[in-house]
Amino acid sequence: MSYLNSLLLFMILIQGCNLLDNKNKPVDKLIATVYDKKLHLSDMAGMFPLNANHDDSLQLIGSFATRWTKEQVFLTEAEKHIPQDLEIEELLKKYSESLISLNFQKLLTEQNLDSLVSEEELRDFYEKNKDQYQLETSIIRCYFVKIPDDIKELRNVREWWDGINDDANRKKLARMSEKYDGIFHLEDSVWHNLEDIESLFPANRISTRNWTTGESLSFSDKQYTYFFQVLELVSKQDAAPMSYVAPKARRIILNQRKNKLVEDFKTKLYETEIRKNNVTFQYK
Repeated sequence: MSYLNSLLLFMILIQGCNLLDNKNKPVDKLIATVYDKKLHLSDMAGMFPLNANHDDSLQLIGSFATRWTKEQVFLTEAEKHIPQDLEIEELLKKYSESLISLNFQKLLTEQNLDSLVSEEELRDFYEKNKDQYQLETSIIRCYFVKIPDDIKELRNVREWWDGINDDANRKKLARMSEKYDGIFHLEDSVWHNLEDIESLFPANRISTRNWTTGESLSFSDKQYTYFFQVLELVSKQDAAPMSYVAPKARRIILNQRKNKLVEDFKTKLYETEIRKNNVTFQYK
């Protein structure tokens, strides 16, 4: 019987990890070694699916053992090249402290951070910082539909397009476009790079130019029918509109709020511990 088959038989007998020997003491099966590092079957506890068959279990053990031994060989070689001046223990201590601190900050913010950012806060942030958000390319909000020209429902599509301001009609247009693998942009709050939108039109049919707000058109190139309406356009070098900046502004405001929450908690906790004489200074 091969080594892996022996492992599988062992796994079945102990139902994953545990086995009692003749003395009723737990026995753990050794799977692989790399120098003084050992991989036991118990290290794979919880990895075996309940419905795993014979071959699946053998493959899982073999794959995991291969990955483990490969990683241990690499780590062993890496250990030979540790700089003499590298303070491993100090690095581990700092890393551990950082993880503990970050975990507690996460807990604090989850329990105490107000994640609601009002429109007033967004607008205030925008007015104070809009000079920092100069556009490097023109952006556009628009409705756009590109759909095969030979579909039988094209008349319905035209009717829905004529009522594009109705949310129900936009949903119908989206469903129809999906049905025929068309292209559509029907979210009025989404900003697009102007050049990306212009690239959706047939070559040489629409030249790169400045669209005007409210402009609308529809035409066919005998393969597709195109529908297009400009909702808002902002040229490059202009300040980005608030609706464009808002998602990033919201993240910045929340991050500032989080930092303040943590710092306020640190200060309050520190002052409390000083009053309790749990913080003392010995230098003079």
